[in-house]
Amino acid sequence: MTMIADETVFDHAAIAWRETGVATVTIRDSGPLNILSSAVMEDLCQAILHVSADPRLRVLVIRGQGDEAFVAGADVHEMVDLDEDGATAFITRLYNLCEAARKCPVPVIARLCGYCLGGGLQLAASCDIRLAAEGTKFGMPEVRVGMASIIHAALLPRLAGSAEAKWLLLTGEQIGTDEALRCGIATRVVPMDQLDAMIDKTVEGILSCGPNSIREQKKLLRRWEGEGVDRAISDSVSLFAEAYASGEPRHYLRAFITARRS
Repeated sequence: MTMIADETVFDHAAIAWRETGVATVTIRDSGPLNILSSAVMEDLCQAILHVSADPRLRVLVIRGQGDEAFVAGADVHEMVDLDEDGATAFITRLYNLCEAARKCPVPVIARLCGYCLGGGLQLAASCDIRLAAEGTKFGMPEVRVGMASIIHAALLPRLAGSAEAKWLLLTGEQIGTDEALRCGIATRVVPMDQLDAMIDKTVEGILSCGPNSIREQKKLLRRWEGEGVDRAISDSVSLFAEAYASGEPRHYLRAFITARRS
Protein backbone atom coordinates (compact mmCIF):
# COMPACT_ATOMS: atom_id res chain seq x y z
CA MET A 1 0.00 0.00 0.00
CA THR A 2 1.24 3.49 -0.78
CA MET A 3 2.47 5.41 2.25
CA ILE A 4 2.65 9.20 2.18
CA ALA A 5 4.91 10.99 4.65
CA ASP A 6 3.20 13.66 6.71
CA GLU A 7 4.55 17.17 6.53
CA THR A 8 4.57 17.52 10.32
CA VAL A 9 7.69 16.23 12.08
CA PHE A 10 7.89 15.37 15.78
CA ASP A 11 11.06 14.36 17.57
CA HIS A 12 9.44 11.29 19.11
CA ALA A 13 6.50 10.51 16.82
CA ALA A 14 6.38 9.73 13.12
CA ILE A 15 3.20 10.02 11.03
CA ALA A 16 2.61 8.08 7.83
CA TRP A 17 -0.56 8.20 5.74
CA ARG A 18 -2.02 5.73 3.30
CA GLU A 19 -3.95 7.07 0.34
CA THR A 20 -7.05 5.39 1.82
CA GLY A 21 -7.06 7.68 4.86
CA VAL A 22 -5.27 5.34 7.26
CA ALA A 23 -2.70 7.06 9.48
CA THR A 24 0.02 5.27 11.42
CA VAL A 25 1.62 7.06 14.36
CA THR A 26 4.88 5.45 15.43
CA ILE A 27 6.79 6.19 18.63
CA ARG A 28 10.40 6.89 17.73
CA ASP A 29 13.74 7.70 19.38
CA SER A 30 12.59 6.47 22.78
CA GLY A 31 14.90 3.49 23.18
CA PRO A 32 14.23 -0.11 22.16
CA LEU A 33 11.35 -0.42 24.64
CA ASN A 34 9.59 2.81 23.60
CA ILE A 35 9.62 4.28 27.10
CA LEU A 36 7.25 7.17 27.79
CA SER A 37 9.19 10.22 28.93
CA SER A 38 7.50 13.63 29.13
CA ALA A 39 8.93 14.58 25.73
CA VAL A 40 7.71 11.33 24.14
CA MET A 41 4.23 11.68 25.63
CA GLU A 42 3.91 15.27 24.45
CA ASP A 43 5.01 14.48 20.89
CA LEU A 44 2.90 11.34 20.66
CA CYS A 45 -0.14 13.19 21.96
CA GLN A 46 0.35 16.03 19.48
CA ALA A 47 0.76 13.58 16.61
CA ILE A 48 -2.48 11.79 17.51
CA LEU A 49 -4.35 15.08 17.87
CA HIS A 50 -2.90 16.24 14.55
CA VAL A 51 -4.19 13.26 12.57
CA SER A 52 -7.47 13.16 14.51
CA ALA A 53 -8.28 16.67 13.31
CA ASP A 54 -7.73 15.72 9.65
CA PRO A 55 -11.00 14.97 7.80
CA ARG A 56 -9.15 12.40 5.66
CA LEU A 57 -8.71 10.10 8.65
CA ARG A 58 -10.54 6.77 8.46
CA VAL A 59 -8.44 4.58 10.79
CA LEU A 60 -5.55 5.30 13.16
CA VAL A 61 -2.86 2.73 13.99
CA ILE A 62 -0.58 3.39 16.97
CA ARG A 63 2.62 1.41 17.28
CA GLY A 64 6.04 1.38 18.84
CA GLN A 65 9.27 1.52 16.90
CA GLY A 66 10.59 -2.00 16.33
CA ASP A 67 9.17 -5.20 17.76
CA GLU A 68 10.68 -5.36 21.26
CA ALA A 69 7.79 -3.45 22.82
CA PHE A 70 4.67 -1.45 22.19
CA VAL A 71 5.48 0.57 25.29
CA ALA A 72 7.27 -0.95 28.29
CA GLY A 73 6.14 1.78 30.67
CA ALA A 74 6.92 5.32 31.77
CA ASP A 75 10.40 6.71 32.24
CA VAL A 76 11.45 5.70 35.76
CA HIS A 77 14.63 7.79 35.52
CA GLU A 78 12.51 10.90 35.05
CA MET A 79 9.94 9.87 37.63
CA VAL A 80 12.34 9.13 40.47
CA ASP A 81 13.15 12.79 41.14
CA LEU A 82 9.71 14.32 40.65
CA ASP A 83 8.22 16.56 43.32
CA GLU A 84 4.45 16.93 43.75
CA ASP A 85 4.10 19.58 41.04
CA GLY A 86 6.29 17.58 38.70
CA ALA A 87 4.28 14.44 39.41
CA THR A 88 1.06 16.24 38.53
CA ALA A 89 2.56 17.54 35.28
CA PHE A 90 3.94 14.09 34.39
CA ILE A 91 0.73 12.16 34.96
CA THR A 92 -1.27 14.86 33.18
CA ARG A 93 0.84 14.26 30.07
CA LEU A 94 -0.03 10.56 30.20
CA TYR A 95 -3.67 11.45 30.80
CA ASN A 96 -3.68 13.75 27.75
CA LEU A 97 -2.01 11.09 25.60
CA CYS A 98 -4.50 8.37 26.50
CA GLU A 99 -7.43 10.76 26.09
CA ALA A 100 -6.18 11.73 22.63
CA ALA A 101 -6.33 8.08 21.61
CA ARG A 102 -9.62 7.39 23.39
CA LYS A 103 -11.38 10.41 21.87
CA CYS A 104 -10.07 10.02 18.34
CA PRO A 105 -13.18 10.18 16.12
CA VAL A 106 -12.31 7.02 14.16
CA PRO A 107 -11.29 3.47 15.15
CA VAL A 108 -7.88 3.30 16.80
CA ILE A 109 -5.85 0.10 16.51
CA ALA A 110 -2.95 -0.62 18.87
CA ARG A 111 -0.18 -2.79 17.38
CA LEU A 112 1.09 -4.79 20.35
CA CYS A 113 4.23 -6.89 20.63
CA GLY A 114 7.00 -7.50 23.12
CA TYR A 115 6.04 -5.59 26.26
CA CYS A 116 2.89 -3.60 27.00
CA LEU A 117 3.30 -2.40 30.57
CA GLY A 118 2.10 0.39 32.85
CA GLY A 119 1.44 3.53 30.84
CA GLY A 120 1.75 1.41 27.70
CA LEU A 121 -1.14 -0.81 28.78
CA GLN A 122 -3.15 2.31 29.67
CA LEU A 123 -2.53 3.66 26.18
CA ALA A 124 -3.48 0.30 24.64
CA ALA A 125 -6.65 0.15 26.76
CA SER A 126 -7.56 3.59 25.42
CA CYS A 127 -7.54 2.22 21.87
CA ASP A 128 -10.57 0.53 20.35
CA ILE A 129 -8.88 -2.60 18.98
CA ARG A 130 -5.74 -4.25 20.37
CA LEU A 131 -4.02 -6.63 17.96
CA ALA A 132 -1.19 -8.54 19.62
CA ALA A 133 1.63 -10.82 18.57
CA GLU A 134 2.03 -14.10 20.40
CA GLY A 135 4.41 -13.70 23.33
CA THR A 136 3.40 -10.14 24.19
CA LYS A 137 3.55 -9.46 27.94
CA PHE A 138 0.97 -7.27 29.67
CA GLY A 139 1.21 -5.80 33.15
CA MET A 140 0.57 -2.92 35.54
CA PRO A 141 3.67 -2.87 37.78
CA GLU A 142 3.04 0.47 39.52
CA VAL A 143 2.33 -1.03 42.96
CA ARG A 144 5.82 -2.55 42.86
CA VAL A 145 7.38 0.91 42.64
CA GLY A 146 5.32 2.58 45.35
CA MET A 147 2.25 3.96 43.66
CA ALA A 148 -1.23 2.93 42.62
CA SER A 149 -2.18 2.57 38.97
CA ILE A 150 -4.43 5.53 38.20
CA ILE A 151 -6.08 7.47 35.36
CA HIS A 152 -6.77 5.07 32.45
CA ALA A 153 -6.17 2.01 34.60
CA ALA A 154 -9.83 2.72 35.44
CA LEU A 155 -10.64 1.23 32.04
CA LEU A 156 -9.27 -2.19 32.98
CA PRO A 157 -12.16 -3.47 35.15
CA ARG A 158 -14.58 -2.56 32.36
CA LEU A 159 -12.32 -4.05 29.72
CA ALA A 160 -10.94 -7.18 31.38
CA GLY A 161 -13.46 -7.79 34.14
CA SER A 162 -13.09 -7.29 37.85
CA ALA A 163 -11.14 -10.46 38.65
CA GLU A 164 -8.42 -10.01 36.01
CA ALA A 165 -8.13 -6.27 36.70
CA LYS A 166 -7.65 -6.94 40.40
CA TRP A 167 -4.95 -9.50 39.62
CA LEU A 168 -3.06 -7.07 37.39
CA LEU A 169 -3.45 -4.02 39.62
CA LEU A 170 -2.93 -5.65 43.02
CA THR A 171 -0.07 -8.03 42.22
CA GLY A 172 1.90 -6.17 39.57
CA GLU A 173 2.32 -9.52 37.81
CA GLN A 174 2.50 -9.84 34.03
CA ILE A 175 0.16 -11.95 31.94
CA GLY A 176 0.70 -13.46 28.50
CA THR A 177 -1.35 -13.36 25.36
CA ASP A 178 -3.50 -16.37 26.25
CA GLU A 179 -4.79 -14.63 29.39
CA ALA A 180 -4.98 -11.26 27.65
CA LEU A 181 -7.11 -12.69 24.85
CA ARG A 182 -9.35 -14.56 27.27
CA CYS A 183 -10.15 -11.49 29.35
CA GLY A 184 -10.40 -8.98 26.50
CA ILE A 185 -7.20 -6.99 26.94
CA ALA A 186 -6.10 -8.34 23.55
CA THR A 187 -8.73 -8.26 20.83
CA ARG A 188 -6.94 -10.78 18.62
CA VAL A 189 -3.62 -12.64 18.89
CA VAL A 190 -1.57 -13.94 15.96
CA PRO A 191 2.02 -15.08 15.39
CA MET A 192 4.49 -12.22 15.14
CA ASP A 193 5.03 -12.74 11.43
CA GLN A 194 1.28 -12.37 10.84
CA LEU A 195 0.70 -9.26 12.98
CA ASP A 196 0.96 -6.64 10.25
CA ALA A 197 -1.16 -8.73 7.90
CA MET A 198 -3.84 -8.96 10.62
CA ILE A 199 -3.72 -5.19 11.04
CA ASP A 200 -4.09 -4.71 7.29
CA LYS A 201 -7.04 -7.11 7.21
CA THR A 202 -8.73 -5.30 10.09
CA VAL A 203 -8.13 -1.93 8.47
CA GLU A 204 -9.57 -3.16 5.18
CA GLY A 205 -12.70 -4.34 6.99
CA ILE A 206 -13.20 -0.93 8.57
CA LEU A 207 -12.55 0.83 5.27
CA SER A 208 -15.27 -1.27 3.70
CA CYS A 209 -17.80 0.36 6.04
CA GLY A 210 -19.38 3.76 5.60
CA PRO A 211 -17.00 6.45 6.94
CA ASN A 212 -19.79 8.49 8.49
CA SER A 213 -21.38 5.47 10.13
CA ILE A 214 -18.03 4.45 11.59
CA ARG A 215 -17.51 7.91 13.06
CA GLU A 216 -21.04 7.89 14.46
CA GLN A 217 -20.55 4.41 15.90
CA LYS A 218 -17.35 5.55 17.59
CA LYS A 219 -19.21 8.52 19.04
CA LEU A 220 -21.96 6.24 20.33
CA LEU A 221 -19.46 3.85 21.91
CA ARG A 222 -17.93 6.75 23.82
CA ARG A 223 -21.38 7.88 24.94
CA TRP A 224 -22.30 4.36 26.06
CA GLU A 225 -19.31 4.26 28.36
CA GLY A 226 -21.15 6.74 30.55
CA GLU A 227 -19.79 9.62 32.53
CA GLY A 228 -18.65 7.37 35.38
CA VAL A 229 -15.45 6.36 33.64
CA ASP A 230 -14.54 9.97 32.81
CA ARG A 231 -14.79 10.95 36.45
CA ALA A 232 -12.90 7.86 37.57
CA ILE A 233 -10.04 8.81 35.25
CA SER A 234 -9.82 12.56 35.81
CA ASP A 235 -10.42 12.45 39.56
CA SER A 236 -7.38 10.25 40.07
CA VAL A 237 -4.81 12.74 38.72
CA SER A 238 -4.33 14.31 42.17
CA LEU A 239 -3.60 10.88 43.68
CA PHE A 240 -0.36 10.68 41.70
CA ALA A 241 0.98 13.82 43.36
CA GLU A 242 -0.21 12.59 46.76
CA ALA A 243 1.84 9.44 46.25
CA TYR A 244 4.95 11.56 45.77
CA ALA A 245 4.15 13.52 48.92
CA SER A 246 4.53 10.26 50.85
CA GLY A 247 8.01 9.66 49.43
CA GLU A 248 7.17 6.07 48.56
CA PRO A 249 7.61 6.32 44.77
CA ARG A 250 11.15 7.68 45.08
CA HIS A 251 12.12 4.88 47.44
CA TYR A 252 10.79 2.09 45.26
CA LEU A 253 11.89 3.65 41.99
CA ARG A 254 15.47 4.06 43.21
CA ALA A 255 15.50 0.44 44.36
CA PHE A 256 14.11 -0.64 41.00
CA ILE A 257 16.76 1.32 39.07
CA THR A 258 19.54 0.02 41.31
CA ALA A 259 18.40 -3.58 40.86
CA ARG A 260 18.39 -3.20 37.09
CA ARG A 261 21.97 -1.88 37.14
CA SER A 262 23.32 -4.73 39.28
